Amino acid sequence: MSTFKMTLCALAMATVSTSALAVTQGTVTFNGELITSTCEISADSVDRQVQLPTVAIQTLAKSGDTAGSKGFDLNVEKCPTGITKVAAHFEAVGSTGVDSATGNLTNQYAGDANTPAAGNVQVRLYNSDEKQLKLGETGAPATVDANGAATMRYYGGYYATGATSVGKVYAKAAYTIAYP
Repeated sequence: MSTFKMTLCALAMATVSTSALAVTQGTVTFNGELITSTCEISADSVDRQVQLPTVAIQTLAKSGDTAGSKGFDLNVEKCPTGITKVAAHFEAVGSTGVDSATGNLTNQYAGDANTPAAGNVQVRLYNSDEKQLKLGETGAPATVDANGAATMRYYGGYYATGATSVGKVYAKAAYTIAYP
């Protein structure tokens, strides 16, 4: 084999091996923005209580059944000029408050002999269009009005992970305001 052909083969092999190595490396770029002021959560929305309706366990008989959806509003005010959209970003309170498989809030009611915790039930959040909103996601945005206020509409409801059993349900989510 000629020296030229061997050199050409060596160059081709070097090019292939360099390409193979490049595939195992990459970068992550973070972009963000800090602003001088944000919207304020209205007093009626700081600790929003949502009373889900009482439903029969037959309504939540198997995994995937849903029932008892109830709407709730989160209000903000005093949004600075330039902020046109706001949304709530929901997270679980505590490491055991969310089912990572479903994205739902788990039932945190402790229960006792007299008042048991309901079994095989979670609380699912929904956007204003009533499509699931998983914990760790930001909800659908609401428009900020000319007075610097906005109302974000969401829903919560029961979600069965199997045949449910009688008892109380308690779930809690934290939220922050996002500016999509």
